[in-house]
Amino acid sequence: MFQTQWHLWLQHTFDAGWMLSVMQFISLLGYEMAYTALILVCAFGARLRAGLCVMLAVLLMACATHAIKQSAALPRPSDVDAAVLDKGEPSHPFVVDGGGHTFWSLPDAQATTMLRAQPHADYGFNSGHVGITTAAGVALLLAFGIRRRWLRWTLVLGWPVLMAISRMYLGRHFLADVLAGWLLGIGIGALAWQLMPGLRGERRWQLPALLCLGVALAWASLCTPLVPLGEASRLLALGLLVAWMQWRGWPADPQGVVQRVLRVLAVVVVYLLARPVVGWLADTIPLPDAPVTELLWHTVGTLLILGGGVTLARWIPRGA
Repeated sequence: MFQTQWHLWLQHTFDAGWMLSVMQFISLLGYEMAYTALILVCAFGARLRAGLCVMLAVLLMACATHAIKQSAALPRPSDVDAAVLDKGEPSHPFVVDGGGHTFWSLPDAQATTMLRAQPHADYGFNSGHVGITTAAGVALLLAFGIRRRWLRWTLVLGWPVLMAISRMYLGRHFLADVLAGWLLGIGIGALAWQLMPGLRGERRWQLPALLCLGVALAWASLCTPLVPLGEASRLLALGLLVAWMQWRGWPADPQGVVQRVLRVLAVVVVYLLARPVVGWLADTIPLPDAPVTELLWHTVGTLLILGGGVTLARWIPRGA
């Protein structure tokens, strides 16, 4: 599954310039900004609780992907084969032909060792694009109770397969990478649905489990490079927000088109203002230059965005 013949076949068979642009566009939809937009629209333009479930799935998958990448520390196809293009450009591999020579063999050991020696190595296994795409799709399906068969298949299989093909076409991931991301994404999407209070009924263990998970990952991000600090802090902020709304009550979901649009626009404005506000606070308040300070400001920034959006959602009347 770490062979490069799949990539060479894709790149040589579909070598038109327009295909490269299509594959790059599909991959672009797997980055943070695209999922931020999806979460804000789902949470504030549709159902807040379900939208936050999608956010939980994305953050959990991002943490899992980072931990696996750092632990496995395996190269990308463009790191081991000079014939594989890297995003449409000639690659600069550590070895000339170091892909797996059988279906179950790993990439060339020398290439793996050379990659791990790099100060800021960019590891491949597993695919974060495919994993987050799948986790978000499964969370959407379960949290929103989607019943249309074609849409269910699109979210769980169709869109992840397109993302997987784009990542392989661009020389960024092996077949093993995208398969691992897909399988893990299914599990984490279902886990997020189980953890979010109110989606499967109120269960006493859900909120404590969500809060403990946020605290544990935040602590781990300060102690080990296996957990990304940014995603862990956002997960902690999400848990705190959910706890606050479980206590104060959740705002009613929007009903009309106008109210949906106003709520989304309101949270987008809050999102655009939150970063400069947090930056100003960080410059004004003297705190030590340490990871815990970075964790604090990431958490505060996420709370400002989500909490501000929820507050504005309560103010915008249902009849708007």
